Amino acid sequence: MLFKSTPYLFLAVTLIVSAFSCVPQRKASITKVQLAAVDSQLVYHQEKLKDLEKQRQKKQDENEISDTASAGIQKFIDKATAEINALHGENSILIGDVEINKNDWDRLRKSLSTSRNTSKNINDKITMLSDLINRKTVINLDQDVIFEPGKYTVTPAVVSAIGKFFEPAAKEIDMFVKKYPDFPMSLVITAKGYADGTTIAEGTPLYKDLNEKLSFSGKLPSSENLNKELSTARAKSVIDLFTSFTAGRSRSGQNIDKIIYMHEGKGEAYPNPKITDYKLDDPRRRIVLIFWSVFPD
Repeated sequence: MLFKSTPYLFLAVTLIVSAFSCVPQRKASITKVQLAAVDSQLVYHQEKLKDLEKQRQKKQDENEISDTASAGIQKFIDKATAEINALHGENSILIGDVEINKNDWDRLRKSLSTSRNTSKNINDKITMLSDLINRKTVINLDQDVIFEPGKYTVTPAVVSAIGKFFEPAAKEIDMFVKKYPDFPMSLVITAKGYADGTTIAEGTPLYKDLNEKLSFSGKLPSSENLNKELSTARAKSVIDLFTSFTAGRSRSGQNIDKIIYMHEGKGEAYPNPKITDYKLDDPRRRIVLIFWSVFPD
């Protein structure tokens, strides 16, 4: 009796094993479709990254974004592109028309989870950085207003009216940070100083002061050297003033991990590439630009 029932028992076991072996394949087919959809999103993000790169380059060319912000956005673009390329290469293999074994099934599920998380993270950051890059993140401060002729320290009148110059930018920063509460961020404030091409007369107090700062060891500084040092000193004075302004404010953006202050002198370089008729002593060249930028950590 046992011998006669064996073929039926063997057939039943075979059917059961076959049924269970087919379940992962059906699940694999569904998961492949889901992975293909997410992978398409990643490819779409690549196009958005290319658009972000064009926006970044345009802003940089027009001096409407700080070098720090430009480098930070470029770093994100390069990292995100590399992540997408790596995932897309692996996903393409798993999505292909091949039968999924146990190890591949685990890889397929893991790849779907990783791709979903990566896609969301990249999309969120692209949205935030696109928003940042399309905002006005620069303040133009006229040196003839904030500095007396031949000076690089801020006038007392400007110090007393500090809110007039910095409050609009501070409000814009607060609103931007509150808009993206899920991102831990770093805030970078950069001051760029510019000077015209006028020669600083030898023997004047300003000449002596700047020459001492340069420490050329007996070698006479060029006009370009002096104007660069003057633009640097003025940028430092403005960033020090901005630092004191923000220090007195309560930080409403709880997701800002740190604030970094930077300054640099651009000397006789033209501050606005769109202007083509700068003169040697053009007051439009005697400015300090304040840039603000926010980066997700």
